[in-house]
Amino acid sequence: MCRMLPIWLVLLGCFLLQGSEVRVHQPPELRASPGGSVLLNCTFSATPKASKLAGTWVRRAPGGSGELQIYPPPSQLTQLRSRLALDSGRFRHQRDASLHLANLTQHDAGLYRCFIWTSATSSHAGNGTELSVLGEGPGSGVQRWAACGPLGVLAAILLVLHAMVCRECQGLRHRRRYMRSGAQGRDVAGDPGSRPTLGLAGKDGAPRPL
Repeated sequence: MCRMLPIWLVLLGCFLLQGSEVRVHQPPELRASPGGSVLLNCTFSATPKASKLAGTWVRRAPGGSGELQIYPPPSQLTQLRSRLALDSGRFRHQRDASLHLANLTQHDAGLYRCFIWTSATSSHAGNGTELSVLGEGPGSGVQRWAACGPLGVLAAILLVLHAMVCRECQGLRHRRRYMRSGAQGRDVAGDPGSRPTLGLAGKDGAPRPL
């Protein structure tokens, strides 16, 4: 019986190690629209003794080979910080490391993997969720208009200036023509030789002065 004791201890140790294994669960794929938000689900199982748990998220771009940590966001990803949120209370008490990502763009598409750390050197990862960002969100048209707004305003100003210049040119031409026609009328009225001669017609048909 004493000889069998080490075997039972080994089996018991294996059973305990199996029960303490952390399993991370993620949905295989997820779809969203630009401008909206999405919840990247990640749940895990761990023993109550795992009090030093920590969670991280990494992303691999479509067609890329490397993974970039996005949560906790590194210092260089300042714009990403305001778009990410993870409920620490649900993480500790409900074993839920789901990550909320807001203001989606098509550049957010990729494979997102959730890592659960039980120590500084030991982590367990999920299979990953493939996020697809398709279509156009309600703010896409506004964003395009905002991007093209300065050019549109400049074009409108140039068109207004062009119309004003053309109208001024037309008015100037009209005034010049009016002044020329008035000058020609005064020249005709002031030249005696240009006045018609009134009289009776002679035999040759030429008028005779009265």
